Amino acid sequence: MRTNGRPVTNWSDEETDDPTHADRRNFYKVEKWSRDGQRVVDMVFAGSNLDKARRIFDRMTKHRPRIRLTIRQRRRVLQQHTPRASR
Repeated sequence: MRTNGRPVTNWSDEETDDPTHADRRNFYKVEKWSRDGQRVVDMVFAGSNLDKARRIFDRMTKHRPRIRLTIRQRRRVLQQHTPRASR
């Protein structure tokens, strides 16, 4: 079914800043980790759009190559960026 030339979907691109709500809704989360990789310091993005999560992840890792980031969906790690060791 289409409306005004666009496909109709039953869900929208939802986002939240609440990690618990993100897990309940099974959202994709882009998370910044501590330097030692032991804990999440900040949830940069949480939403239902995996493409948007990947764009944010890619932009941040290019802008800050030493950052530790993951894209997760609950416990499942979809993508991970760990900085290379300094020489």
